[in-house]
Amino acid sequence: MTPKAGGGRPWGPIRTENDAARRLAVLLRRHVDACGKTLAVLGAEINVSKAQTGANLAGKVPSREFVIALIRATVPPELRERRQQEALGLREQALHPAPHTPPGPSAAAGRGYAVELAAAQARQIETYDRLTRALEQQAEVERAKNNSDKLVMVLLNMIRQLDRRVADLVQERDHLRTRPGSEALEDAERKLARAEEQEKRAHAELQRAEEKQRQAEELQARVQDQLRRLTDELDRLRAGDTSSPLDALPALIEEPAEQPRSADPVGDDIDAVLARASAVNDKDNDTLTRVTSQLDDTTAEIVQDNPPDNVSSPESMSARHNLGISVGESGDHAQAVILLTELVADLTRVLGADHPHILSARQNLGINVGHSGDRAQAVILFTELVPDVTRVLGADHPHTLIARQNLGINVGESGDRAQAVILFTELVPDVTRVLGADHPHTLSARQNLGINVGESGDHAQAVILLTELVPDLIRVLGASHPDTLSARQNLGSSVGESGDRAQAVLLLTELVPDLIRVLGADHPHTLSARHNLGLNVGESGDRPQAVILLTELVPDLIRVLGAGHPHTLKTFHLITSWHKVVRRTS
Repeated sequence: MTPKAGGGRPWGPIRTENDAARRLAVLLRRHVDACGKTLAVLGAEINVSKAQTGANLAGKVPSREFVIALIRATVPPELRERRQQEALGLREQALHPAPHTPPGPSAAAGRGYAVELAAAQARQIETYDRLTRALEQQAEVERAKNNSDKLVMVLLNMIRQLDRRVADLVQERDHLRTRPGSEALEDAERKLARAEEQEKRAHAELQRAEEKQRQAEELQARVQDQLRRLTDELDRLRAGDTSSPLDALPALIEEPAEQPRSADPVGDDIDAVLARASAVNDKDNDTLTRVTSQLDDTTAEIVQDNPPDNVSSPESMSARHNLGISVGESGDHAQAVILLTELVADLTRVLGADHPHILSARQNLGINVGHSGDRAQAVILFTELVPDVTRVLGADHPHTLIARQNLGINVGESGDRAQAVILFTELVPDVTRVLGADHPHTLSARQNLGINVGESGDHAQAVILLTELVPDLIRVLGASHPDTLSARQNLGSSVGESGDRAQAVLLLTELVPDLIRVLGADHPHTLSARHNLGLNVGESGDRPQAVILLTELVPDLIRVLGAGHPHTLKTFHLITSWHKVVRRTS
């Protein structure tokens, strides 16, 4: 059995009753090989069973309709008419072969010349077929090269825009980082994760497009050499015919005009462009792979991309990553953990453990594990991630610094505040050096350091750190920015825990109206500040006023959080305890 040019199961032998039928079968098989489609796919396209298609390509003289349909499904539009006429002509010869004449004296005399003439014609037909295929290949490679050239320019421009978008979203996210669970923070994190994933996809598609450029240039040179060689060979066989086969070069299919890119950097528009870029790369990869296979170049370095519908393709992996992020942002962190755990395993298998996509997915997995309540497991994940992202991206890369911050947050939330203080004490000078003193990453790291210092028991030092931080936040972000309000609340709590309850009451009394104005009366941060205000009023000695403040707070806590929420129960417990004290002293 002869091997198929496009790979797959080899062709079986051709069994025919005459030479024209054999030549027709060879021609049709050649078109099938050139298009790269399987018999099952072709059968569906031309509405003929796979078995019947195989029989027609094994030597059985097919119907006229079958020939026309097969040519339409396998031959480029610019060559269909000529190839259809050729195939139908062979079919007519197969159906009506010339009558066989018994050899006589005159036939014997001319037999040698006839055999020689037939052999020369066969060589000429074969050479012309090879030249035609080379012309088809030239057109295909040219289109692939043009596509890659355009795609590289589009992706370079997109990456520049995405760099700016990621920087802006990082700043916005970090402004809100100290407000876990807030809608604004969730929206900023969702947009940032999406933009970072889009940037990785854009870099991956750019790498693919540049590789297709290189491959197409190499194939162009090879096809051009083959065209010159076949042209010379055919000119010799045609014995004096001065018309050039290159005159038959098919016109290139006009590419659709490139649509102008939207100035709106919304994620949906970016995803649409990246999907088109991936589709172009997939199509060009198929074209260049097929042409290389046809040229039988065993040294070609064609990268076999995953087909678009493969669950391991870049498009599919990116969609699964975005789904995991979205599920987590919706609040279902447990389901997000399941999705991202499966994704990390598949990405590792397909791309290798050090691919940036995997590092990003592992970071999002760790975040969702922590938000799901399993802080200890999140610490394990980030402890493993930090050295990997440091090794692959570098110690000063923003993603490395983010991973270190996430590790510190989860270490602190898991209860090891002393270790969290060590981690943030090491992180703050690094983010300051790399990003600058006023960068949101730096301010966020300083706030997390202050929080963990206070939670570790050193409230006096926490007051110093947060007192230094609040003016910087006001100067950089503004007095009403959520990060500033969060730092003011942490400062008030630390001042109270350090023993200066009167000063804490002043700070929190000023803070509560600002929180109501900026975040709303029902926001968790507003409710928490009201609780802390009541707590510090009571601890300052004014228990009756504290009971009044906390009693007013309880209905709002029940309405917003529920009667069984820990914050509601804690507030109710304080009211009960202090009410007894007030009754005893009254």
